[in-house]
Amino acid sequence: MSGAHGPVAITGARGRPRGITTVVFDFDDTLADTWAARTSAVRQAFAGAGVTEPTAEAFMAAARGRPFDKALDGFDGGRGAALGLFPAYRRAYWLKGPGLISLHDGVPEMLEGLASRGMRLGVLTSKTREMTVEGRRAGALVEMAELGIDRYFTHVVGFEDVARHKPDPEGLMRLLAALGSTPAETLVVGDSASDVLVGRGAGAWSALAGWGVPPGERDGLAVPDVVVEHPSALLGLLTGSP
Repeated sequence: MSGAHGPVAITGARGRPRGITTVVFDFDDTLADTWAARTSAVRQAFAGAGVTEPTAEAFMAAARGRPFDKALDGFDGGRGAALGLFPAYRRAYWLKGPGLISLHDGVPEMLEGLASRGMRLGVLTSKTREMTVEGRRAGALVEMAELGIDRYFTHVVGFEDVARHKPDPEGLMRLLAALGSTPAETLVVGDSASDVLVGRGAGAWSALAGWGVPPGERDGLAVPDVVVEHPSALLGLLTGSP
């Protein structure tokens, strides 16, 4: 099948997702395009610590789907923690100016379409939900408000809300309890293997947000139930709209 802007590929053995009432989204590279801002912050952290290899771009690709504190602290066998890479990254990222992140094309229309049809919507992110950096309020909630999508989500589960992070299903189960939903009626949408695996581990459906991950970076990813190439196609998949 295909959507208005791109195909939907049924890749899992269960076929097309059925009975979906709830959609849980990853945030970075799924709802929001924060790749350039995060890559710039990694580049600044590496430069400050004298790290020349790998490039920030290569590090970002390898760290896709992992909590950034663990990825940066674990750099070069744990040397990243000694170099202070994560604090440097966090400062560079959260003290960035406005306008450096944006919604992916089609996301506002997708969210409005799903919400208008009564879908329950949640966000499960490896990013910190809410914090303060040098006196400035920061976190996923701040970025969601900046992008104008916070009104669609009554519940957000972030890094600080769970003991076991993606791909462990703890965060998803906590979110579904808050939403009053079950895994069987839930579609998890994200750009990484962790998002696919968190859905699988909970018994939910999974969709790879193809718009957030280039085809060349999909090799080796866990197989989702569906791959969707544009938010409009996801809306069509779930609502039957063209």
